[in-house]
Amino acid sequence: MFRHPQVGELELRYEKFTISGTTQSLVVYHAEPGSPSARSLARLGATVSAPEAHG
Repeated sequence: MFRHPQVGELELRYEKFTISGTTQSLVVYHAEPGSPSARSLARLGATVSAPEAHG
């Protein structure tokens, strides 16, 4: 269980993927689709603005 100051409690699951040929791994946290935590993550994502494209 995680607690975020803007959206409150988040119940997240995680998956760990090993990266072949290295000692590194990738850990991905996610909420169960349709859950209150998924809705909270969507609200949180909506508050973040996309970075400006520079070219």
